[in-house]
Amino acid sequence: TYKEGDELDKVNQDLQNIDHDSAMKIGLVYMGRQAPGVNNVVDGLLRFKAQQKREVELLGFINGVDGLLKEDFEIMTRETYQYFNNLGGIDYIGRGFDELRSDFQKQKAAEVCTKLGLDGL
Repeated sequence: TYKEGDELDKVNQDLQNIDHDSAMKIGLVYMGRQAPGVNNVVDGLLRFKAQQKREVELLGFINGVDGLLKEDFEIMTRETYQYFNNLGGIDYIGRGFDELRSDFQKQKAAEVCTKLGLDGL
């Protein structure tokens, strides 16, 4: 079970010490209900990526927290996103259950973020 000082604390500490000149890997997981404009978060991330001088990789976890915990993701690009621009809802990568609350879920999410080398989630 999760205890203070475990992997989650290490991940949080690592995220605070990001080198802003090195390559970056960001994960996106949708949690919550359908809402207007949520897909456009991806558009903002893709625009951010295009403006960077460094390499930025965007991973979208398929079906929300379920995809995060199972390491099921898609590399998000302008090409894979093109049919979802300006559409309401969260259909691009989908959503699953709306929670990441149990100690097990938090620990597993931290392990996945570390394994994939994510700089942000």
